[in-house]
Amino acid sequence: MNTEPLSTSADQQAMRFGLFANFENPGGGFCAEALRESVLTVQHAERLGFAEAWITEHHFNPFSVSAAIFPLLSYLAAATTTIRLGSAAVLLPIRDILQVAEDAATVDALSGGRLLLGVARGGPFPLQFQHFGVDQATSRERLLEGALLLEKLLTEENVDFDGRYYRYQQVSIYPRPRQSRIPIWLAALSPESIALAATRGYGLMGASAAPVEKLHTALAAYRARAARTAPPFVLSRYFFCAEHRRAAIDAALPFVRDFARNMGAAIQRAAQSGSAELPFGVEAEAFAEERILANAIVGDAEECLDKIRALHDALGPHTLILKPASYDPLANRAALSLIAGHLDLTTV
Repeated sequence: MNTEPLSTSADQQAMRFGLFANFENPGGGFCAEALRESVLTVQHAERLGFAEAWITEHHFNPFSVSAAIFPLLSYLAAATTTIRLGSAAVLLPIRDILQVAEDAATVDALSGGRLLLGVARGGPFPLQFQHFGVDQATSRERLLEGALLLEKLLTEENVDFDGRYYRYQQVSIYPRPRQSRIPIWLAALSPESIALAATRGYGLMGASAAPVEKLHTALAAYRARAARTAPPFVLSRYFFCAEHRRAAIDAALPFVRDFARNMGAAIQRAAQSGSAELPFGVEAEAFAEERILANAIVGDAEECLDKIRALHDALGPHTLILKPASYDPLANRAALSLIAGHLDLTTV
C-alpha cells in the first residue's frame, strides 16, 4: 500500500491543493447554520495547510445558498489569515461589471491580496437569466466582453471602454486592489473562451463532472496559443476519503445521486426552454451517477492518492480543489484531515 506523502515537488511539481466550498444547506429551512458550517470547513482547510478555498455562486437554489458571493468572501477574509480565497465563479452576464470590480477590489484589499477571481456564464439555468433580466442567448458574448472590462477596471484608472454591452469613459474604481494584477480564470471550455484566456493570460477552470479527455483536449488547445504566463489550471473534483473504501463510497453516494438527479432535471428544463446549451460545457452523459462517481476522488487514502496522481499525469501541473461529497460537515472535515495527512501541503 503506497501512502507516502504526495509531494508538490519533483514528480508532482507545481501541483496545488485547495477546497471547493458550495455553502450547502441540505436540511433546507433557515440557512444560518449551513453558512456557519461552511465557514468552519474553510477554516479547517486553512489549518490543514490547503492553499486555496474557492466559493460557488448559485442563485434561487435552496440547497446551495451562496448567491451573495462577495459578502461570503469578505466574511472569509476576516475569518482566515493565509488561505487564498477564490470565486468559482462570478456570473458576469447577470452582473454589473463596475460593481463586480468594486467588490473584488474591496475583498482583495481587506484580505491582504488573497483574492482569486473566477468568472463564468451561468450555465443552462433559464430562471437565472429571466429573473436578472438578461437574454441567455447573449451570455457568452457578455462574459467575454465583461471579462475584458473587468480586467481593465482592476488594473487601470480612467478606463475608456467601447463594447457592445458596456461603454464607459474615464471611469476608475476605488478602493484599488492590493494585488497589482488579480489573477482571473474563465470557468468555460468553449473555443472562444479558450482563445480569449490564452490571449489575455487568464486561467481556465474545469468542472467537477468534466471528463479527463475533454479537459486534456481543452488544455492542449489553450497551451498551444498561450501568449504569456497564466494562472494554473484549476480543476474541481468531488471527494471523500475514509479509512475503508466502502465507507467512503457509502458516504458520497447520497450526494452524487442527488447531484445527478438535479443536473438531469436542469438539463431537461433547459431543453424544454429551447436551449441546447451543455451544462458547464460538459456532455449530458457525464452527469450520470456512475460517471460522476468514476470522475470523483472517492475511496481510501491509497485510492484517492492514485486518482490524484492520475490527474497530474493526464493534465500536468494544476490546482486541484476538492469538493467534499457528504452531507455531514463533520465527516467532510474528517475526510479532508485524512487526505491532508498524505499530501505534502508545506510547499504550496
